[in-house]
Amino acid sequence: MQLFHRAMAISAIALSCSSFALTAVAESTLTLGEAVRATLQHNPQLAGYTFKLNALAGEKQTAALRPELRVNTDLENVAGSGELSGTKASELTISLSSAIELGGQRDARVNLVTARQQQLASLQRVLTLDVVTAVTQQFIRLLVAQEELTLQEESHQLLQQTLTSLTRQVQAGGTAESELLRGNAALTRATLALRQASQRVSAERIRLSAFWADTSPDFTAAKADLYGVPSTTTLPALLEKLSNNPDLAFLSAEINVRSAEVRRAQSERRPALEWNAGVRRLQESGDSAVVFGLSMPLGSSGRARGAIATATANQQQAEWDKDATRLQLEAQLIAAYETHQLAVDEVNVLRDQVLPSLKKVMRSTADAFDRGRYSYLELNLAQNQLLNAQQALVEAAARMQETRIELERMIGSTLNEQNIEATP
Repeated sequence: MQLFHRAMAISAIALSCSSFALTAVAESTLTLGEAVRATLQHNPQLAGYTFKLNALAGEKQTAALRPELRVNTDLENVAGSGELSGTKASELTISLSSAIELGGQRDARVNLVTARQQQLASLQRVLTLDVVTAVTQQFIRLLVAQEELTLQEESHQLLQQTLTSLTRQVQAGGTAESELLRGNAALTRATLALRQASQRVSAERIRLSAFWADTSPDFTAAKADLYGVPSTTTLPALLEKLSNNPDLAFLSAEINVRSAEVRRAQSERRPALEWNAGVRRLQESGDSAVVFGLSMPLGSSGRARGAIATATANQQQAEWDKDATRLQLEAQLIAAYETHQLAVDEVNVLRDQVLPSLKKVMRSTADAFDRGRYSYLELNLAQNQLLNAQQALVEAAARMQETRIELERMIGSTLNEQNIEATP
């Protein structure tokens, strides 16, 4: 559940629930929270980690085992010559043997597997956040496609009305027939654009539902506010939160694994003491005796130097990789922040200044066109200017939300908690 809440946090992009200008009914809409939950429950990429966790659990169980006991049997002085012929002078020894690890090898083995388990958990978090980020980005692409479809529907309806007005003017002899031909051509192109926009919405819906392995989605629209401007967060505040980056956390786990490998290699400097104890049967005299032995390899410290040097170099490499990655992330965060702020400013300007002006121009031009004061070309210019500005607003809003997701992915949390989408 903790991982689920982290994933939900990184996915929240200030998309508050609101109605779109769509014909979809409320029961068939999909919220971002619902898309994220379905992805976390059914995404094929996330399902495979159970097997990896089970594999490491088995490795840890093996690493915790003590050195095994061995049963040894030796039969001596048999099948010789003279007095040693046959089995009359045979000596049978049955003994147990094992090893005593003096360098903490068992703890070093267990600690290494534990570090790898922690690394896998960190990697799983990275993959989970990557998948949730990807599904959120796809959710935005669906929102954009829906908005573009709405724009095309409005443009198509407006061209139909214009064509009706043109037909009346041509029939009244107030407008040349060439204007009507231009209007027909524009309406035909708008019809094609409308069909393309509708097809794109359908394709984006399928791409979204594919995140939870569903190629036949039962929802008709995504429900959120594409134009919701997030609260301002300063760049220094974001840089301070960069330590929560999941990739840096994974590299920290990598350093822990390399450190555990160093300790494992160092533990091999002290050799294991091998012992054996048993009973020997002397066939010739019929007597029995206890035997006991110890052995220790020589030169273990020297043999471990190479493994220690390799493990130490790998640890240093992991530390260097983390430092280098942090510098790269800082540069990426600064660039994403500037792009995000620019997109926010563009949304505000287009929505609050440009579009209201162009809508007024459009209304006045349409009124003048109906009275025969403006030509179709002038009306078409006003329509195209308005449509282009609306399209620019959609694109700026998409950049604003996409860069917001990028920033949240880098800091491992949301930019402002109050905008997190409510979940049941």
